[in-house]
Amino acid sequence: MGNQPGGHLGGQPQGVPYPQLPQYPQPQMSPSAAKYLSALSQGATWRSALIPPGLALLAGIIVSIIISALLTSMSDFTTLAEETGFNTDGISYALPFVLLAMSLFGSAVFRFNVQAGDMGQASGSLFASGAPLLITIIVIGVLWWFTKRSELKSPSPNRGVTWIRIGITTLSMAFVLLLLELIFAARFSITESGGVVDLEFSAVTVRSFFLPLLTVLITSICARIAGHFKGSEAIGAPFLRWLVPPILVTWTHLIVATLALSIVAVFIIPLSFDMPWQTIPALFINVGLILTMLVHLGGVSASAQGDMMGFDSRGFSESLTIFSREAPGQLWIGLLAVVAAVLVATLVATVTRRPYWTVAGEDKAQWSTAWKIPLAFCAIWGLVSVLAVPLRIHLEGSAAAASMFDGFGTARAGVGPLAWSFLLFALWGVVIEVLSRTLGPRLVLTVPALAKFFAGRAVHPHWGQALGMSEPRHPLIHPDAVAGPGAGAGTTTAGAGAVAAAGTGAAASADPSVPQSGPSAHAEPGAYPPPGELSAYPPPGELSAYPPAGATYPMPAPPNGAYAGPGSPPPPGTAPAQPFNKKKATLVGVISGSAVLAIVAALIVVTQVNGNTFSPEAAVEKYFSELSDGDAEGALKMADVDVPTEQRQLLTNDVLGAAKALPKDVTVDDADVNGNSATVTATYDVGGSKGTTNFSLHKAGKKALFFDDWRLQAPELFYLSVETPGLSKVKINGIDIETSEYGIALPAFPGMYTIGLSEVTELVSADEIEARAFFAEEGDMEGYEPALLAAQPTDAFRTEVNKQIKTLIDSCAKKTVAQPDGCPFGSYSAESYDATNIKWSISSYPTASVGDPSGEGYFDPEESTGPNAGPAWPISTETTGEAFVTGKYDSFFDESDTFDDTVTFSVDGTAEIVDGKVVINIEGDPYDF
Repeated sequence: MGNQPGGHLGGQPQGVPYPQLPQYPQPQMSPSAAKYLSALSQGATWRSALIPPGLALLAGIIVSIIISALLTSMSDFTTLAEETGFNTDGISYALPFVLLAMSLFGSAVFRFNVQAGDMGQASGSLFASGAPLLITIIVIGVLWWFTKRSELKSPSPNRGVTWIRIGITTLSMAFVLLLLELIFAARFSITESGGVVDLEFSAVTVRSFFLPLLTVLITSICARIAGHFKGSEAIGAPFLRWLVPPILVTWTHLIVATLALSIVAVFIIPLSFDMPWQTIPALFINVGLILTMLVHLGGVSASAQGDMMGFDSRGFSESLTIFSREAPGQLWIGLLAVVAAVLVATLVATVTRRPYWTVAGEDKAQWSTAWKIPLAFCAIWGLVSVLAVPLRIHLEGSAAAASMFDGFGTARAGVGPLAWSFLLFALWGVVIEVLSRTLGPRLVLTVPALAKFFAGRAVHPHWGQALGMSEPRHPLIHPDAVAGPGAGAGTTTAGAGAVAAAGTGAAASADPSVPQSGPSAHAEPGAYPPPGELSAYPPPGELSAYPPAGATYPMPAPPNGAYAGPGSPPPPGTAPAQPFNKKKATLVGVISGSAVLAIVAALIVVTQVNGNTFSPEAAVEKYFSELSDGDAEGALKMADVDVPTEQRQLLTNDVLGAAKALPKDVTVDDADVNGNSATVTATYDVGGSKGTTNFSLHKAGKKALFFDDWRLQAPELFYLSVETPGLSKVKINGIDIETSEYGIALPAFPGMYTIGLSEVTELVSADEIEARAFFAEEGDMEGYEPALLAAQPTDAFRTEVNKQIKTLIDSCAKKTVAQPDGCPFGSYSAESYDATNIKWSISSYPTASVGDPSGEGYFDPEESTGPNAGPAWPISTETTGEAFVTGKYDSFFDESDTFDDTVTFSVDGTAEIVDGKVVINIEGDPYDF
């Protein structure tokens, strides 16, 4: 390490040869093969190649276990396992490694094999793909960081060794991940109804091997380039240096925008999506990435097609952009994140390009490279659109499965970006190009620290002094710093030759161990060229290094040798860009920053309030809150019902507020929103019985500009039906309600209603009855039996009835006819003998009962009203009475004989209440005597 020029890797410029490796005895083989094979026998090679992927896997497994523990702690997971009989322990063990594979853009698979005896055997698979980006960032980030650090500490001696390390890292990590997927795959069986179902949950798929392999390969290549002091030449591709500035601009823009919107997604997921908080770590960056596409005027789509387990799906496809009617208005506030990302990317694009005032004369090539950033935006966002954004499920089954499960074939569903979205990002790249070439220099000079922070190693050498950078950062030093004199505009041939010569001499003096007899005399195959053959690379201390702090920055020589000395002023007629006024810039920055923070806070607050207070679910919850408080007027104000005024007797606060039970334990499901309409299903409890109702809502506009105004359409009310035989008025929840001829049938809000007599007297009593009311659904009224309020006569009533019956019988006994009118008895014999001088006497009086013998009241509403229009009850005989009749009749011999007869009789009729008094109506002799 100490033999390297500059004394440390950070000062090693590109083009300076590596220190010579010690010469060991080699087997008889080609020099290049011997060199590469000797690298495999060195511990540094294996440490550098194996430690980074090992740490990356360890970090990924830890994070995956944490996220898996959160997901499996959800109640929905436990419920699903109980309903299906799945082995939760096996799934819990497999889930971390499934998430790890998916984070590297692999896929998960749920395979099943059904053996159903006589029905045969069927199999199928459910594939799922979609990277949990938090795990992706941690795994790739750890792999990148430690690979780069290992290359810094122990750089590869030649390109071949670099590729050997890359290959070992890639293959080892890919195969270890595959081995973990095989070991921790969840396999279990379910036996039911004489059949056996074998299930497997894992990430063992072709995609889960090759895509992680490619991901690790690309990450390892980039990290080796970033850590090696030769940069991209370490892999034999020096031209890749020209890709660094546009790619850096693109990644900076992507990271700033996605990071800002991912923070917002932390609040959006549990509020707007109504998802458990345990899903936040797994999804918040994915949601942030989708929001980034939307606020950049792109779009996402959700689609499904095929049939699944016999449920036919005709397929659907819906798209969402920021201009869609379904898009929340708060999404427009996300443009602030776009502005911030564009400004930061503009700073990076500016400082990775040579400033115009350092070019002698007119910079004819100023706009010739304007295509690089748009192309980088298009390429990187295209990859993101293909790998990071989509969440997809694919189901497929065998022909036997299709037959066994009645239509089970193939089905697809997923969420992904619209196909043209990545092309829009090319337009944002054009915007950044224009800004960086116009306002960019002034912005950079106003906030140099910010530009230096985001640009890092890719800063152009001419910005080194302005940004306070004293020396180049070795791995990704700007290509202009190693392109050599003559590459920039205005540099003379003489100057180029001088610098080249200086570069050669400096390199030679810097490393005397390098042979100087010939540029290529001792060059090894695959080794980096010695300095004599790379005159384009300047020696240490020259153009490849920034001047010390406080020194002027060397500038290329303009035409004719003018201003050739280091630190010379710019050519005449070109003035350097001036920073914005610091005080004004500070004031504007503070105000803008405060405004941005306020708007972001407002976005969060608006999203939270809109999701909690102004959503369709919130409208239904508020409606039930009014009902639970007994506020009928508040409920009618939210959703008035189409009911005539005369039928609103139960739709009052007095009636609803006095209900014995009101809706409680309300559960509101997620709304099914379709444009400006929504359907919400709610389940509630009334006095221990459950009811479920679907509510329809429509969006009437906005409240206070930002909040949705969801209006509830009036639900169909239940008709509370009670039969009240003979009663003209009853009390419902303590309020007098007049009845119709047969009872009451009035619309009512959900609740437990108590129905009783309007007035309690000593003659009539009735037990209060309770009736539940729910919202009416189609078909709910079919087979509904109305409740019955059966008023019963009291003992005093019955005593009075028996007293009046006795009085009636006594009055009938005083009559002198065989068949007294209106009396319950008569004598057939007396009438047949045409008896005279008839006298009646009562041997025993009958006993009568009033009301239904079963004690359940009088059931026939039509006969519950007496002749005088009062409430009436039937009179029936419990024990019959006996009457004795005597008289005389003429015999055939003109003689007068004595006649007598004993009659058994009963009493039947009605007992009626008229003006508060008992009136009986006894039927005549049933034999019509």
